Amino acid sequence: MKVSSFLFLLLLPFYGIAQHEIAYLTNQSGNFDLFLINENGGPVQQLTSNPGWDWGPVWNASLKAVLYNSSDTANQFSIRAFDLKGSDKVIDTKGLEEFILSPSGKYALYTLKDNQNRYIGIMDVNSGSNRLLVTDPSYNSRAKWSPDEQYFSFISDRDGNGELYIYQITTGITKRLTRSEKREKYTSWLPNSQEIVYTYHYSDERDKEHNDLFSVNILTQETRQITDDTAFYQEIAVSPDGKKIAFHAKRKGEDHIYTIDIDGKNEQQITKAKAYHGEPCWVPKEGRK
Repeated sequence: MKVSSFLFLLLLPFYGIAQHEIAYLTNQSGNFDLFLINENGGPVQQLTSNPGWDWGPVWNASLKAVLYNSSDTANQFSIRAFDLKGSDKVIDTKGLEEFILSPSGKYALYTLKDNQNRYIGIMDVNSGSNRLLVTDPSYNSRAKWSPDEQYFSFISDRDGNGELYIYQITTGITKRLTRSEKREKYTSWLPNSQEIVYTYHYSDERDKEHNDLFSVNILTQETRQITDDTAFYQEIAVSPDGKKIAFHAKRKGEDHIYTIDIDGKNEQQITKAKAYHGEPCWVPKEGRK
């Protein structure tokens, strides 16, 4: 075996083909664009270079593309899809303010504003028909589909502060999952569609504000604390295999993307450039096929 081939095999586990990738927001190009990096911190690829800002990447299995928000220099907003093969197109959102496409691509969640209240509805993508599902007069937002499309999670302040709820599509039943003094904010489903990782924001005995990572089983409502420190964990995303959590955090004055094992061990900094990095989104290794 040639030396070059041997080195390629040694580097293979670290840089690319076998691992998942992470799409994220950064301004390292001088503009807020989306970039892609290997989960072990390998080569960086710029995905978007649109005028204005691009943000909010979400992987969609049906389109095999990263969906994201884009606002041009004239403040014209659109939701676009980048398929990692270079195709970048605008998604028809039927004029809805938010368009949260389901994993199968058949449905989309959306929000409707009314003064300080926000409601959540569902639209059939093919027919365009839509109806409201979450109608409690409160702030209901941050909706996330479960991987099996049987539920979606959301944050609601109907009981005084932001708590985590789920809505079951087939029954129309809403269930509250958390009961805490402060608030939950960021959430991410595990691939088994039975657990949700979330952040809980609170103050410790020294009144220092921070948050930690927890998980909750949607069937038993059993909770598990994943981290226990005085750091911040933001914009979390569970990996496609359920083994890691990617998140954005400020450490030593710099905003970077990190990963941590699902049990709270082995924190690893993924991004290195001197820039702002946030909103990580996992792209499964089959995403380039």
